[in-house]
Amino acid sequence: MNKILLILLLLLNSCGYSSIYKDQKTQNFQINITEMKGDNEFNNLIKNELNLFSNDNSNKILNITLNSNYEKTIISKNTSGVATNYNILADVTINLDLNGKNTNLVFNENINIKNNSNSFEQNNYEKNVKRNFASSIREKFIIKIFELNDN
Repeated sequence: MNKILLILLLLLNSCGYSSIYKDQKTQNFQINITEMKGDNEFNNLIKNELNLFSNDNSNKILNITLNSNYEKTIISKNTSGVATNYNILADVTINLDLNGKNTNLVFNENINIKNNSNSFEQNNYEKNVKRNFASSIREKFIIKIFELNDN
């Protein structure tokens, strides 16, 4: 068992993996959300995700405003008129002030889901989709900030 662990450790050590946040220590930001518009629950999820990345001790402050739109639409129904498939769409516009320049960033997430006859499971699944959307938008936002800061 120890030999397998040692071999696995050696293989993973040289696999070439590097984190997209490897330069995070040199890119410290304090994210200050000044205004949130749109879907409150979704905005709070995004805010929580951004707070995970924000460094309160940093001198570099990003003032941002969030404007989100979260929609669940029926895309198909069965013969009795009950919804069978939904489309969940999240659009987020983030206006940020970076180095004295105002920049609008737009992020979109989209998924088609099937209706579950168990409404409790359906609601839990939709909450997980919302959390995943917020996490994905945070990832895209941070990558975009690194790109903009390099320019």
